[in-house]
Amino acid sequence: MDFDPKAGFYRLSHIYKEAIRNKCLIYHKEQRRWFTPEQFKKEYEGTDLRHNQVTGLLEELSVRDPIAGINAAHKQINDRVEKFRSDIQGDLDRLAEFSKMVVKHYQDKTK
Repeated sequence: MDFDPKAGFYRLSHIYKEAIRNKCLIYHKEQRRWFTPEQFKKEYEGTDLRHNQVTGLLEELSVRDPIAGINAAHKQINDRVEKFRSDIQGDLDRLAEFSKMVVKHYQDKTK
């Protein structure tokens, strides 16, 4: 049985066309990767994609506004920075308490 690699991309072409029509990008959720429509076409056109691979890929792809993607990335980074600050503050507080305990311990020994 002959296999036409373009048939796999044909089943993905509506995503490519939607991205162009809406001036959006294509996001692959699992890979956390963005494609311009042109990059997407270059990546997948002519690729040997079987039915189940196309189906799985369709579940992972979405057409998104790139500005929304930038905003989401900024929010994600800010959330991580805040968590890091909180973790660091906890470490600093524990270090301050430990330092006080050590100083007190040795001050008491010298009395």
